[in-house]
Amino acid sequence: MRSFWAWCVACAAMCTGGQAHEFWIEPVEGTPAVQQPLDVQVFVGEDFDGEVFPFEPRAYREAYWIGPSAVNVLHTRSLADGMPSLLFQAEGLHILAVASYPTALVHETVDDFVAFAEEVGGSDMIAENPPTSDKNGGLRETYRRFSKMLTHLGGSKGQDRRLGFEYEWVKSWSGITLYAGDKVASHHPVDLHCRYRNSQVTQERLLTDDMGRVAYRSTLPERCLINAVFLTPPAPGRDWSSDWVSMTWDP
Repeated sequence: MRSFWAWCVACAAMCTGGQAHEFWIEPVEGTPAVQQPLDVQVFVGEDFDGEVFPFEPRAYREAYWIGPSAVNVLHTRSLADGMPSLLFQAEGLHILAVASYPTALVHETVDDFVAFAEEVGGSDMIAENPPTSDKNGGLRETYRRFSKMLTHLGGSKGQDRRLGFEYEWVKSWSGITLYAGDKVASHHPVDLHCRYRNSQVTQERLLTDDMGRVAYRSTLPERCLINAVFLTPPAPGRDWSSDWVSMTWDP
């Protein structure tokens, strides 16, 4: 029991902080094989570089390990089951997908929140809905994380697909599509990072097209991360909210 709550504390810590902090999951380096477990790490940071946290699926609202032959639900496992293993089921695409619980934070000033909003591409939203401070001069925000990790065992067989998260990326041969609810998110700002074997990281700020898609041009990086943030102004008596949606994959 103690070790589980230690994991939960770590998961809570990774979701605190003020400004733009991306969230993503990556596999630990190793040689994958059928029926061998995959080790993964959670990252929170910027520019494809961040602090590392352990992966505890029961600390998330939803967590799934999806392979060619089965969908494994991870977040409902009991403590008695121990830590779940992410076993490669067969050759082909495997998907690790998580959705976090809502988490609240307080920006010390409205200017701090505006700076964050502008950093993630929300300038228009702020202009249309000028934020106001609480009685202490700060501003409360509630945020959620939605993240997928795509990894292959042997070749590139298998196709990514919509899993049903409220916010989600889906990768296909023609590009990467961003979904918000049951619609594609057209003309939405996104950040694309790619890391190369020489440790170089490239970054692009892009906009999705009319179909919510970003055209991806592979130049053989080792791994890529795409991230988008959706800001929602508060209803009366509620907080501003932000929803972060990311995906990593090995091209």
